[in-house]
Amino acid sequence: MKKAYRYLVLLWMSWTVSPVVFAQKERNLLSRFSTDEIARSLLPREQWKPFSKTGIEWQKILPDSVRNSIILDAEKYRQAPFEAIPASLMLEYQRTGIRINYENVSLKKRAQLFTLLLAEVMDNKGLFLDAITDGIWSICEESFWGVPAHLYQQKAGLGLVDTEDPSVDLFVSDTGTLLALADYFLGSKLDSISPLIRKRIYKEVNTRMFTPFEKDSGRYWYLQKGRKEAPVNNWNPWVISNWMASVLLLEKDDTRRAKELHHALTLLDHYLNWLGDDGAIDEGPSYWNGAIGRLFDALVVLESASAGRLTIYQEPLIQNAGTYLYKMHIAGNYFINVADASPVVHPDGVQLYRIGKTVQDTIMRDFGAWTFHNGLEKRALSNGSTRLSVLWNLLAFQECVSRKGRPPMLADVWLPSIQQMAGRTPGGLFVASHGGHNAESHNHNDVGDFIAYANGQPVIIDVGFGTYTAKTFSKERYSLWYNSSAYHNLPVINGFQQAAGGQYEARNVTYNKTTGNSILQMDLAAAYPAEAGVQKWQRTVALEKTAHTVSITDDYVLQQPVRELTQTFMTVCPVDLSQAGKIRFDIPGSKPASLDYDASAWTVKKELMPGDAPDEKRLVENWGRRPIWRILLVSKTKQKAGKFKYVITQ
Repeated sequence: MKKAYRYLVLLWMSWTVSPVVFAQKERNLLSRFSTDEIARSLLPREQWKPFSKTGIEWQKILPDSVRNSIILDAEKYRQAPFEAIPASLMLEYQRTGIRINYENVSLKKRAQLFTLLLAEVMDNKGLFLDAITDGIWSICEESFWGVPAHLYQQKAGLGLVDTEDPSVDLFVSDTGTLLALADYFLGSKLDSISPLIRKRIYKEVNTRMFTPFEKDSGRYWYLQKGRKEAPVNNWNPWVISNWMASVLLLEKDDTRRAKELHHALTLLDHYLNWLGDDGAIDEGPSYWNGAIGRLFDALVVLESASAGRLTIYQEPLIQNAGTYLYKMHIAGNYFINVADASPVVHPDGVQLYRIGKTVQDTIMRDFGAWTFHNGLEKRALSNGSTRLSVLWNLLAFQECVSRKGRPPMLADVWLPSIQQMAGRTPGGLFVASHGGHNAESHNHNDVGDFIAYANGQPVIIDVGFGTYTAKTFSKERYSLWYNSSAYHNLPVINGFQQAAGGQYEARNVTYNKTTGNSILQMDLAAAYPAEAGVQKWQRTVALEKTAHTVSITDDYVLQQPVRELTQTFMTVCPVDLSQAGKIRFDIPGSKPASLDYDASAWTVKKELMPGDAPDEKRLVENWGRRPIWRILLVSKTKQKAGKFKYVITQ
């Protein structure tokens, strides 16, 4: 009996059966801090000094080369006027669906002001004050601080902004923080120019962000509790972190500061409660900075403004959320991409180092240092990080630079809340696959998709996402080819692709890891509409480390004999199909990889994917403008049930 019991325990430890997690237990890690406790813990506004305000202090923090590079950038910006945003540019999104032109002007203005602001603080000679004043006034004069694509939140809908119905999006909140920082760093200098500048800053931030949240935070979808068809995503921590920083920097009423901070923390708990215990996000690693990075912005604000009295860094969820990014790392700048995520991510190394140190994770800390030293640009102002994150990075810059670091190169990863597995062989073959469902945040219809890399280079890929247009977030979303299952590494069954919606999901998902193998099994039948006639489509993704192979096995049962069946493999490799039963992938700088298939069951062809449409621009850039190919296997069999196996080797 004891032997049998031990066997059952070992079997349970080896196999993990994982239902998708849609809403977690009510942890409420932040709202447990009462308004009274927050009021007692917060530093008075005039005593909270998160960042140095004088050039002498910054000389002690940063090397001359970093400060001089910021000042040099600001010199260029000082000569450039702040561009006005006409009504026609705001209307462009409604008229054409193109959003990038408006965003380029708006985001450039804010980057310009932030650089000028930092330069003035570090140089402290007054050279940039007039330009800063121009920037503050120009932004305050804008009718809307957000982007036109997000005007669906106002009662009037898309088009021009209704200034009597202020709504808060991501970029409204970013702008609030930027202006609050200007007030913090240069308050007395701005007063010397005109006391009306700071008065205008407070009035605009209060009107556009504080009051809308104070009076009607329930209006905003991203502040709600999550549900399967409406998950809580990066908008929540993105906006709330800015709200917290802005109200603590600008608001003079101590009662309101404490009350609204508690309000913000209560709503941030909706995001934390939504995450699985493993801290994984279903939006993919390129959204980590906008989601978990912003979460840490909020947590650092809370810690700093309370002199360390209000923190939750010790919570396992917070530590796991921080480390999710390196668990999705493949090699170099390649990361596992799912949903609207890019395959190439350029993380902010100093930010990773800083957060790794905060959660006491040496792998993440070392990954951050390695990322900084191996980045495209070893700069202090990097990667589109938040204003808050940039400032905290500057404080940690010299410490990060002094360390060499190393990449994580994890042998195996399993994230049960999103049913994501990954593994690599000692010889450099890498595979990742996931189950999940088709109502995830920024969803693609891709349940059961997999990717394979060899020696850090892509072989079989998830193509990723395109340039956002009006179509991206409309009912036409899945008419975009790269969002549909037919252009992921999945079958099209009897002419039917996977469908969108939370009910279209992987079922009976199990993960098994032993010394020599990592195996993910899942039934994909429920990911397809009933009309496809699928009773079972069990996909097994197996990494066989001792054999240095990846195998994909599909064991299926249909209601009727097959009418038509195809299987897709996407790649950016030059492909040779000349040998029956073998697809050869040529990899730059490395020996080729191959995928073996049953030539008696399939015919094979390849298709060059388009890349010229406005929405495909980012898609092409994601892969360094390499041609994207679809390898299509077309079934010869009409059997009602059967099994297919594909084996990848290098």
